[in-house]
Amino acid sequence: MPTGIFVWYWVSSIFLTILLFRPAKKFILVQRIRKAERTAKRALSEEETSEIERKSIPMTVFIVLSFSLIFNRILMGKYFL
Repeated sequence: MPTGIFVWYWVSSIFLTILLFRPAKKFILVQRIRKAERTAKRALSEEETSEIERKSIPMTVFIVLSFSLIFNRILMGKYFL
């Protein structure tokens, strides 16, 4: 891969990761909270909700970063390489 395309790949992947992080985090958080409430059969406290939110951040980063790297690789492979 030429240097310019290599730099563009990483910059656009990181930018896409930053762009998608917040909506993906909210979506994953809502799904995990609903599942926890169904399992506990009660509303969760603020402490439980904040704990779930804290645990969902690394998973969200992994999912969004993986998606953006694969997405950009497919796009660049199709149009630039």
